[in-house]
Amino acid sequence: MNVNDVTRTIMQCRPDAILVSSLGTATSSVRLVTSDGPHFYFGAAMGSALAGALGLAEAVPDRQVVAVLGDGEFLMGASALWSVAAYRPSNLTVVVLADGAYSITGGQPIPAPLHVAAVANALAGTRGVAVSSTTELAATLRSEPTSPDAPGAPLVIEATITERTWPGPSPFIDPAATVRNLRASLAQAPAPA
Repeated sequence: MNVNDVTRTIMQCRPDAILVSSLGTATSSVRLVTSDGPHFYFGAAMGSALAGALGLAEAVPDRQVVAVLGDGEFLMGASALWSVAAYRPSNLTVVVLADGAYSITGGQPIPAPLHVAAVANALAGTRGVAVSSTTELAATLRSEPTSPDAPGAPLVIEATITERTWPGPSPFIDPAATVRNLRASLAQAPAPA
C-alpha cells in the first residue's frame, strides 16, 4: 500500500470529507488524488495539521474531516492528539501514513516506532486501528458512523505504508486561496445526510 492508495481509499469511502494535511508527502498525495480539491493544506507548518483538523472539525460539525498526516508530521504535532481525546469531535478521523521515515526530506528514518494506534487506544477519548491494506482501510472507514450526531470517540488509523512512491512535489500553496476555496466549497455543498 502506498500513500496515493491510502488517499484514494479515503476519498472513495468519504467523498464529501474535507481533508487536512500539512507540508510533505501527505499534501502532495491529497493534491494529486483530489485534483487539488477544496481541502485545507498547511504550507510550511509541519506539526500543525492535526490541531488544524481539530479546529475545522469543531467549526463545521456537520461535515466529516479527515486529517491525513505523515508519521513525521504526526510526531511533530503529537501533543494535539491529547486535545482531540479531550474534545472528542465525532466528525474527525485521523489517518497517519506510517512509513517510518521523513519521506519528503529524503527518507531519513524516524528514530523510534510511533505505535500510533496503540497510543490512541491508550488515551481515553480516541480509538486506534492499525491497517496494512486498502481493503482493511476501506472496511475500517466504512464501519464508522459518519453522522455528526454519532456517538463515539475520534478514530485514529495507522496505515502502514509498504510501497514507497513519490506523489510529486507539492507546489506553492497560497494560504489565502486555500481558505477562499474551502469557504466557497462549504458554502455550496449541502451537509451530507
